[in-house]
Amino acid sequence: MIRKYLRPGEYCIVTEPTILETLVGSCVCVCLYNFRNGCAAMNHFLRDRPAKDSQVDTGEFGSTSTEHIIAKLMTIDDEPTHYRAMIFGGAAVLKTERGPSDIGTKNIDMASKVLADAHIRVAHKEVGGRRGRRVTFETETGTVQCRFAGDVGKRSSDQGCQPQ
Repeated sequence: MIRKYLRPGEYCIVTEPTILETLVGSCVCVCLYNFRNGCAAMNHFLRDRPAKDSQVDTGEFGSTSTEHIIAKLMTIDDEPTHYRAMIFGGAAVLKTERGPSDIGTKNIDMASKVLADAHIRVAHKEVGGRRGRRVTFETETGTVQCRFAGDVGKRSSDQGCQPQ
């Protein structure tokens, strides 16, 4: 099976079984799965939205990256009820002079908003806290393994995107 590691600012849309992996801290990744035909996508974005429209790098921002992967998947199957989403990350791993950064919270809120606007159900969220997460998405089954960064052999969650 193909394996693809997503770095910050990257996204991937697949129509064949693939293992998509990433590591998020304050960044967020959205995993989308179509339980009817198996197409799927994952993104890894750094910030919620661009400060200016001219500053757009599709993969860097939750507003543009999540909208982009949804739009691409909708060209394959345009029925939002055929998709399930999972959101991971958004931890408060960065500290500022004023305390913990709110970048993670803004990223979580943006992912949730874009998915709600597209009428895609969020089947699972594992967000917030103070630790990064290692996310492994098996697109063949729609399942995700999520572990806290640094934990070896300790499973944080093993969630699926099957319809309920």
